[in-house]
Amino acid sequence: MGSQFSKNLAKFRKRCGMTQGQLAAKLNVTPQAVSKWENGSLPDTEFLPMIAGILGVSIDVLFGLAEDRDVPDLEQMISDRVRQTPQKDRADVVMQLFYAAISAYHDYKLTTPRYPENLELETYAELKTDHEAVIARLNDDLKYFCFLKIPENGVDSYTEATDHMIYLFETLANKDAITVIHYLGSGYRNRMQSLEFIARQVDLPVPRVRKVMDNLDRLGIVWRVSADITDTPSIIYGYGFNTVLTCLLVLAKSITNYIKFHDLYVDTYTHGPFQNQKAQASGPVPQASLWKDAKASEQTSNNEEELS
Repeated sequence: MGSQFSKNLAKFRKRCGMTQGQLAAKLNVTPQAVSKWENGSLPDTEFLPMIAGILGVSIDVLFGLAEDRDVPDLEQMISDRVRQTPQKDRADVVMQLFYAAISAYHDYKLTTPRYPENLELETYAELKTDHEAVIARLNDDLKYFCFLKIPENGVDSYTEATDHMIYLFETLANKDAITVIHYLGSGYRNRMQSLEFIARQVDLPVPRVRKVMDNLDRLGIVWRVSADITDTPSIIYGYGFNTVLTCLLVLAKSITNYIKFHDLYVDTYTHGPFQNQKAQASGPVPQASLWKDAKASEQTSNNEEELS
């Protein structure tokens, strides 16, 4: 088994175009250690998942216990990479992977773009094609990544103006609602609260808090139950970590902060993601010329009129 491992280690290292020194650097070991592994010795078991992840194969393949694939198992490589990363650092690794995917649309041939560090300005990566729409915020204070694969017929049918969608935006178009949501989203899991208690925490009158909570309840964002806490039955409310609502508010902030700075920007689309048929029927728009071009064109036209 050790002999098979040594042969496969050299084989897959070369297939990845790496020298022994380059593989050693990724593993934080000496090139001599990699040389010894390729000549019959076995690495410590802690290195096996790392080696497999770097070379894009499974541990079983390295030891000859499973058949090799001609194409590296990308999903396994990503899984191994994330698993090898401490929990607190996994989000940064995932953002790096997403950033690398966006950069592929640039088709860089000489260098591989690296995730930017120490950004002073609010910076985004953005991708707009006929098949994808991507927006990612890169700054350390708040990183996010939103990827949309655009269906063949656009997103119209999924995002049509239903009563519930209109009701949602009507509810959110209110400072009280944003204040209450921020408070609820800061609480501990499985915590139930009364209207009066919430009102005291957000410093709002109970009737205004009740209106917000009723709206959120109708949308399924909070839930309410009857409780016999005192002699008088009362209603208490619960709130779960609503991922979609959190992302919606974060994206809304990015919309209102006009995006000025990009680090990676791909813009190759020919039509919008909604693909409304009425909009498509209008055809291409005329191209607006620069002022200096327009002035030159006007002068040419005047000269032609004088000659005629």
